[in-house]
Amino acid sequence: MKLQDPVLQKTHPALRWHLVQLPIGLKVATVKESSAALDLALPDAGEKGLTLTFIHYKGELVVHSVNHPDQAGQPASPGMGLMSVADRPLSFRSVGPIQFSALSIFLPEPWLRLFLGGNEQFGHIEELLKVEENVITSRLGRRQMSLFSSSTARCPGRTERVELLRLQNDTLGLLEYFLCNRHRSLLGMSPVSDIENEDDLSLIREVESYIAEFYCSDTFTVDSILKKTYTSYHRLNFLFKTIHGMTISEYIRNKRIEKSKEMIADNAKSISQIAYEIGYSSISNYILAFKKVYQITPGKYKKQMGA
Repeated sequence: MKLQDPVLQKTHPALRWHLVQLPIGLKVATVKESSAALDLALPDAGEKGLTLTFIHYKGELVVHSVNHPDQAGQPASPGMGLMSVADRPLSFRSVGPIQFSALSIFLPEPWLRLFLGGNEQFGHIEELLKVEENVITSRLGRRQMSLFSSSTARCPGRTERVELLRLQNDTLGLLEYFLCNRHRSLLGMSPVSDIENEDDLSLIREVESYIAEFYCSDTFTVDSILKKTYTSYHRLNFLFKTIHGMTISEYIRNKRIEKSKEMIADNAKSISQIAYEIGYSSISNYILAFKKVYQITPGKYKKQMGA
C-alpha cells in the first residue's frame, strides 16, 4: 500500500482495490463488486503491522490465508471485522454469485507503537495474533454498519479533501469500535452490564427465543443459529458467556437436560424415549450430559423420584 499522494487513488484493475493514504497516517483500501465468483486477496502492505478488514456480502464466502492457499478456509459472517498480521494476509473466496464489499485498514508498526504502545488491551490483541493463522473477529452493530457502508460507497475518483476527512472519520470510528468491543472479551468480563450495545442485546434475545422454540429438535444445531443470525461462533459464545456464564453449547445442553428432568418426573416415558425427544441420538451421550449437569445419572434420579 505504498502511495505517493495522500488522496484516493485507483489501483491497477487486476487488483480491484482502491487505496488511500489518510492524513492521520493510516492506509485504507476499499472494494465493492458483484461477480459470478470471487477470489480476492488483501493488498500487500509492504511493511510490518496489522490489518483490520471489515466485510459485508450476500452469497457464500470463505476466508483463506494467502500463505496457506491449500488449507481449508473458514466461513465468516456478513458485517464482521477481522484483524490479522499484515504479512499473513487474508483472501476471500466464493464459488458462486456474490455481492462483496470490504474496507481494509493497514496499521503500520510505528503508528501502533505511537498510539497504542503500552495499552494493556492492545497488548492482549498482539499476543493472540502471534499464533500462526490466528485472526481476531468482532461483529458490527447498526451504527458501525452505517459507517462501513458510507466508507465503501465513496467514489474512488473523487479527491476533495472533505471526502478524505470524512473517510478518515468513518475509519477511526470503526477502529475505535473494534478495539473497544474486543476489550471486553479479551479481559474476560462477565457481568450482564458489560453488554451495552443494543444490537448485541437484540441478537442474544433473538437467539434465546430461537433456542427455546427448536432446542428439542434432532436437526437443531449451533450452526443453524449462526446461519440464521449471520454471526460468528466466537462472537455468540462471548455474548452467552457474558450474560449466562456459559457457552452457547452449554446453554443448549442445560435447556435439554432441564426439560428431560421434568419429563422423568412425569414418569410417562422411558429414559431412552426422553433422550430421543430432547434431541439426543445417543443414549450414552444423554446420560453423560445429565450427569454433568446434576451429578447423577437419569436412571438414579428416576429411582429417587420414585418414578
